Amino acid sequence: MVKLGFYAPFIHASVDGANTPAHLGFPLWVPQSASPTDPAGKIGSLRGLRPSFSRVLLPAMLLAAGLSGCAPMQSVETAKVDAAVVPASNKMQVTLPDWQSFFPDPQLKALISAALENNRDLRLAAARVSETRAQYGIVRADRFPSVDLVVGGTRSSTPGTVSPSGKRFDLTKGEVGFSLPSYELDLWGRIASLNEAALATFLASEANAKAVQLALLGDIAGNYYQLLELEDRAKLLAAMKDNRAEWLSLVEKRVEVGLANDAERLQAQAVVDGLVRDLAELKRQHSLVQNGLSVLLGVPLNSLKLPDALSLRQQADTSALRTDTPSLRLLQRPDVQAAELRLKASNANIEAARAAFFPRISLTANYGTASNELNGLFANNSESWSFVPQITLPIFNVGRTQATLDVAAARQLQAVADYEKTLQNAFREVADALVNRTGYDVQIVSQQAVLSSQKERLRVAELRYQRGLAGYIEVLDAQRDYQTAEQQLVSIIRAQKVAEVAVFKALGGGV
Repeated sequence: MVKLGFYAPFIHASVDGANTPAHLGFPLWVPQSASPTDPAGKIGSLRGLRPSFSRVLLPAMLLAAGLSGCAPMQSVETAKVDAAVVPASNKMQVTLPDWQSFFPDPQLKALISAALENNRDLRLAAARVSETRAQYGIVRADRFPSVDLVVGGTRSSTPGTVSPSGKRFDLTKGEVGFSLPSYELDLWGRIASLNEAALATFLASEANAKAVQLALLGDIAGNYYQLLELEDRAKLLAAMKDNRAEWLSLVEKRVEVGLANDAERLQAQAVVDGLVRDLAELKRQHSLVQNGLSVLLGVPLNSLKLPDALSLRQQADTSALRTDTPSLRLLQRPDVQAAELRLKASNANIEAARAAFFPRISLTANYGTASNELNGLFANNSESWSFVPQITLPIFNVGRTQATLDVAAARQLQAVADYEKTLQNAFREVADALVNRTGYDVQIVSQQAVLSSQKERLRVAELRYQRGLAGYIEVLDAQRDYQTAEQQLVSIIRAQKVAEVAVFKALGGGV
């Protein structure tokens, strides 16, 4: 460590009451000013004894370089990522739309904006970013000298019974100056490596915050689409209930004229009651989803003034996601970037651990003025300075240095495995999302055909019943199957929209 300082000490001593300048304990900090006992100011003078900086530091550095070869450092090779999990090189650059463009629904945009301001997970992630930024600032500051203002004074008295001269000795000392303490010459890159590791950790926390934001967007969209699904299903059930209520009235009239029996009337009544029950269940689910969405938003959902919503079919513009996307796009995912930065930090920590095997050069230097009186601090010939180089080489510390390196190496292997796993998960998420999206596209077309057939079947069954060609049980079966087909189509559309969002998330989104 280099300790550079500017001091302006004043020292006043008296021996048995006689004013005599004394410079006890400062062999290299001796003032050159004149004193009553040294008119020429030559006692302890450093004149003629001033070694140049290079004459002192250069031998120290050469000695350190020589001793560094004695460091018992075990070689640790940098771990490499398995090429099988790294995307193939691709010069194509794909820019995904940002979330404002991807989500066309103004109500969903308002919900996401509210969540970005109030969500607790985002606040926690932001606080972690602030923490790692501050930690990086601390480590970065170690690369530069610090400046301290030093003001102090002491007064001591040594009785004659313990004084070498047998006389009482009084000492008064004061200091005023600037100090640059604890500055290490980073000859082997230890501090630079720690700085690189801290920077990578800080950037990784920023990437993690983006990953949290992207996950939040997906969760809000998923919950919002579920609300729209439940609302659409409730509308369909309400319309079906009204229709079945009309049929109940028709059956009751037929019972009155003897064209139907009580069993048919009870069946019609049971259908209406069942639809009322199903509507209550959808309402219950809707309330639960609202509660979950409020937690994601960070504020109660009913406290927000929201614009009108689009229909479920109008959600998620996916035109930009239907082109072939290069695998290199996965490297832009926030979670992949965070894992890569953690790996970079682990590599830098290994370099710092390696540097611990080399000697540390500590330089203590002071420059200033000294006097036995305060008013003589800046007088002519009061200059004083000192320069003390020191080399510290770890020789025996019970394996602590090597163990520290082993810990860094083990953590690096963990970072490599984490990076590989993150990449593999990214590939799987993209593949799963694309499979789901394609599958739901096909299902929607098929389910629309099913719904069309069931609608026609219901029309025919109702017509046959009205003409007395079929029993009411045939109508009930057709009603039930048509209702199921309607509900399933809405659910598949919602699943398809969620799959579109999953593709957006898996490719890294536009956060």
